Amino acid sequence: MSLPKYRIKINGQYLQGYDESKTIGKSGHMGWQPRATELSALVLTKHKEQAKIYEGQISLKSQFDRIYERLRYAGLTLERLEIEKVPEEELTLTTS
Repeated sequence: MSLPKYRIKINGQYLQGYDESKTIGKSGHMGWQPRATELSALVLTKHKEQAKIYEGQISLKSQFDRIYERLRYAGLTLERLEIEKVPEEELTLTTS
């Protein structure tokens, strides 16, 4: 059995990934982090087929954490957050 797969939509656009070349803020440095880490910019797209697919609940939670850091430390304005489960049939069509 394969892990469930998801897409994330932020304010009506799909999350395509992160642009490591653009820093939009720094995270907090309490707890496990001895110093602040740089936060890279979100890359969003209107095109569903360009969205990054995250596999499994642990990966999905990691993305929630990354989005939350941008809300808290980098001024991301969040109007709507959506999670779409990707049907297995859709994945087999794109890989065939």
